[in-house]
This record gives sequence, structure tokens and C-alpha cells, in this order.
Amino acid sequence: METPIKTSGASPYRWLQGILLDWDRTQLLVSFAVLVLIALTPLFIKSPYYMGIVILTTLYIFTGISWNIVAGFSGQLLIAHISFLAFGAYTTIVLYNTYGVTPWIGIFVGGFVAALLGSVVAFITLRYGLKMDYFALFTIALMVALKTLFLKWDFVGGAIGMGLSLSEPGFGKMIFDSKVPYLYIALGLTCIGILIQYRIYHSKMGKYFMAIREDEAAAAALGVNTSLYNTLALVIGAAMAGVGGGFYVMYVTYVEPPQVFDLGLNVEIMMAAPIIGGLGSLAGPVLGGILNKPLAELIRGALSGGRSGSTLIVYGSFLILAILFMPRGVTGVLHGFYLKWRRRITGANQED
Repeated sequence: METPIKTSGASPYRWLQGILLDWDRTQLLVSFAVLVLIALTPLFIKSPYYMGIVILTTLYIFTGISWNIVAGFSGQLLIAHISFLAFGAYTTIVLYNTYGVTPWIGIFVGGFVAALLGSVVAFITLRYGLKMDYFALFTIALMVALKTLFLKWDFVGGAIGMGLSLSEPGFGKMIFDSKVPYLYIALGLTCIGILIQYRIYHSKMGKYFMAIREDEAAAAALGVNTSLYNTLALVIGAAMAGVGGGFYVMYVTYVEPPQVFDLGLNVEIMMAAPIIGGLGSLAGPVLGGILNKPLAELIRGALSGGRSGSTLIVYGSFLILAILFMPRGVTGVLHGFYLKWRRRITGANQED
């Protein structure tokens, strides 16, 4: 978190320069600039297939933000984050199919249910002191257990899964003839997610998150309630993932346990965007998201006729290379160029 440099003058150029001289505000500006470009894609993308990629790209940014808050800000090694997305998806579709609850409410109820699961995970792991590797293994074991439970649970469709009860298109049902409304709903969620992430980052809670990430014992010694703030990070991330899951099931219109309790999808939909973009940064999920989903689809298309598993091998190799050669992600690379530009600008201002 860098201290912005004050600039004199009230011209629009000076105002913009004041924003750009603050790295955090610059990341926020870049994030919203990317969303504006995504919002304009319906003007030149007419193919439903490519529009679907844009929609999922936007959703992956939102779900990436939810994982970034947990893993990037507070440093919790939450591997199976997709369990919260699954709870949100199942809650939304059950409320809609069985009880007729509009998805506009069901999505946020799904987020609340996912937050409850997050609080249970936090309670168990804190109660038994599960940290780092053991915490990660617990979340994976929980995902496998939940997958088995949902496969046997007839109320949620069992192994067959649940399909959305399609009817006449309508705004209240979140069912549309075109894919474009889904894009703008995803953009709305992502805008909210970016603002939540930014506010957390600059709040006292965010500072405590990062203190715990750097050294939990030292943070506790300084009086930080590490149990409380680890729980808050997990609950916030879980709630956002649950909301994302609710939108996901309304868009794809179907959910089954092997689909949403899957580590492969977990990496693609939750973890890849922050890792590629820069874990713990504000713009990381956005910059990583616009690279992640299009790249995954490009690899699938190029290797669709190849041997089974070849897509995962190539996609996984790309992630490994990104981690090795860009450990701070795309944002880290851009930050290096940004610092050079900032030194040049501030030097010129001092000469003036």
C-alpha cells in the first residue's frame, strides 16, 4: 500500500495524475477500465459462443476476487474454495425449482448459506489448530465428503443433478432469450466485488488481514484477534463465492456434484485468475481473469481432437510457467514499469 504523492493545480490532467501516482487507485482505475471494455463487447461480438466466453470471464473475475480476499489478503491456503460456489449454486436452484423463489433473492440466500459453511470451516479449523498444509488438506477432504453427500442426496437430484425449470423468459426469473443480460448481471456483481475488495484492502480489517498473512504469531503478539479476522476473511470470501455460484447455475441452467465439487474447475474458476494476475493485489483477479478463461478455451479448442487429458496438461503447464516466471503475476510485472514511470513523472514535477 503506497502513499500517494500530492500534486498541485486543479486541471483535469493534474487530477488524473494524482490518481495515477497512487498505485492502489491506478489498479482500481485499470480494473474498471477493463470492465468498461467488457461492457462494450456486445457491440462487436455477435456469436453466442464467444459471448458465453466473455460472460464466464467476467464471472471468473468475481469468483477470483472472492478467493483473493481469503488467500491473497489473509494468507489462508484455501484450496477447495469451490465448495462455497457449489452451496450457492444448489441453494439458488433448489429455491427456484422447489419453492418458486426468484433468483434475484435466491442468489444472495445462496451467498448467506455459503457464508454459514465458511463459518463452520473456520470454527473447526481454528478449534483444532489446522493451519497451512493441514488447513488445505481439510478443505479438500471437506469437498470430497460434500461431493459424496450430494451424490446420495435425492432432494438435490443425487448423481443426476438438477436442471433449471425453464419457463417463459422474464426478468424476475432471470431467464433471457439473449446472453447479453447475463453479461451485464455478471458485470454488476464484479463491480460490487471490486469495490468490496478495495474497501477491505484500505480498511483496518484489511491491514489486520495482511498482518496475519505476513506473520500470524507477530500479529497476535501485537493484539490482533487472529481467530476473528481469519474467520471474517473466510466468511466474506465464502459469501462472495456463493453469490457467484448462484449466478453460475442460473446461467448454465444445470448443476451436478461432479461438476461443482471438482478440483480442476476449482483451479480454473477460483484460483487461476488471482495467481496469473497477482495474488494479493487489487487488479490481479481482473487482469488474470481476462487471460485465464480465453486461454483455457483456446487450449480446449486446439486440443479437442487430441488424447484425453492433454488440455489439462497444457493448461497446468501454463500455470506452472506463470508461477515460476511471474511469481507476483501480471500486476507485479506492470508494477515494475509503473515505478519507473512514477519516478520519471515525479522527477519532472520536482524540476518544474
